[in-house]
Amino acid sequence: MSKVHPFSQFKFDVWLIEQLKGTPLPGLTLDELRRRWLNVPGHIGNLSRDMLSTHRKSIQEFLGVVIQAPDRMHYRIMNPEALALDSLANDLLKSIQNFIFLQEYRSLGNLIQPEQIGTGACYLSRIGQALRDRRKLDVTYQKFSAPTSYDAIFHPYCLKADRGRWYLFAHKEKTDHKEYIQCFSLDRMKRLEVTSEIFVPNPEIDLDEYFRDCFGVWHDYETYPVRDITISCTETVAHYLRTLPLHHSQREDPYREGPEGRYIFHYHLSPSPDFIGELLRWGGEIKVIEGIGEINRLRQACYQKQSGKGQLSLE
Repeated sequence: MSKVHPFSQFKFDVWLIEQLKGTPLPGLTLDELRRRWLNVPGHIGNLSRDMLSTHRKSIQEFLGVVIQAPDRMHYRIMNPEALALDSLANDLLKSIQNFIFLQEYRSLGNLIQPEQIGTGACYLSRIGQALRDRRKLDVTYQKFSAPTSYDAIFHPYCLKADRGRWYLFAHKEKTDHKEYIQCFSLDRMKRLEVTSEIFVPNPEIDLDEYFRDCFGVWHDYETYPVRDITISCTETVAHYLRTLPLHHSQREDPYREGPEGRYIFHYHLSPSPDFIGELLRWGGEIKVIEGIGEINRLRQACYQKQSGKGQLSLE
């Protein structure tokens, strides 16, 4: 059974990962880590080998990040891919960092205002149980566009967070929808219960493949075919894109475009309305230089009622 991590242990785990993440080979020795730990404000205790061993085990158990000293001297992260931008471990790490920050400075009240999360978080624990045990869910759901709710049995496949909301990807029994699994927002659920019935997941559903070319939670490759999109942007926008990529396929071109020296970024994805909206919000600071036909078509369809509220610069 997994341990309950006390606050101080969380704090040290995050600190240790941050010290080792990106550290060049061969890594850091125990003495180097100890000196750094002693310089942390409010540190508790001395960093011993036993303490380090305990935390290495807890980090591997909780986050799947393996820390070892293959040469018996220098510690390093053996599986850095576990902390990739789109990995669960990376999301967990960021959540823990946010938790530690909010816990430490909760006395500041409204001087700190974290991002609002949509309603529906109360169902997370029950959905997590159903995902773990492969249990069916008995749900009452109401679309924003529908006047009434409906009851349905869901086979849960995945939980995904996007822009302050949680979404459940599930198969709905007795449905003739073209997609085997559909996306349901937790803030539109009126009731959710875990049933005693077990379901067998469809072996043809590969979640990594399912989300690979999506932007956010929008999965409709028939309407928005996957394609290559190339944009140019100002230096200011380039800094934003480097620190928080729009999509895991994002690739920066080493060459700049035109006399203005604009920066070039390439994407391979399904250009859904959410993606178009993300580009639109930058106005003329982003120009689309490849995939223009599809972007033009989608912009017309998605924003014809919002003329004058935002313009996307196209070349």
